[in-house]
Amino acid sequence: MLRGIVVSLLCLLALPSAAQYNIKKMMEEGRRTLDQGYYVTSMQIFSRIVALKPNLYEAWYLMALSKYHLEDYKGAGDDCRRALTLQPYIADIYELYGMTSIRVERYDSAIIAYTHALDIAPDNRDYWFNRAYCLYQVGDSKAAFQQLDYILKRWKSFDAAIQLRADIAAGRKPKQQPTKANNFQTYKLPSLRVESDDKQNPMRNKPLLHLPR
Repeated sequence: MLRGIVVSLLCLLALPSAAQYNIKKMMEEGRRTLDQGYYVTSMQIFSRIVALKPNLYEAWYLMALSKYHLEDYKGAGDDCRRALTLQPYIADIYELYGMTSIRVERYDSAIIAYTHALDIAPDNRDYWFNRAYCLYQVGDSKAAFQQLDYILKRWKSFDAAIQLRADIAAGRKPKQQPTKANNFQTYKLPSLRVESDDKQNPMRNKPLLHLPR
């Protein structure tokens, strides 16, 4: 009988590591299907993972990315919010949340998302451009102009910014759409970086309130 109790205890102790192994394998499969463009399948896999381990921010992010490709922008935005609640220090998640907000024309939310992203990655010109685009969409042409001037001082040959500035100056609807990386990162989210203070940056961002619902 004692032997049976010992065996049972050993089995119970092995359960967490087995569960962890299964989640790891599921994450690998989810990333593989996402990379291959099987977005429904990857969404289903990541949905199972967050049901088993709801504190795994990467699964929420990758599920959001799957939904984004399926044009479920509201669902993708909700999943991004869950990921950011768990891990608020990765620019890629804010970028995806910003893009989903733009898709549903929630430009105010996108502005906040890109501001957070810029606090983490201030040298990403696409984040600067997309925030300027959203500022113009909410009617703040002055701030959009200011940011575009700053962008063009840093990246003089940035054609999208040149075009957007011309559109704003002419008072016409922007021809240039928001920009994003050719491929969202699906395999590994970037390592956290500590950026040095940029005293030459006149628009250094300040900490913001929580993302709006």
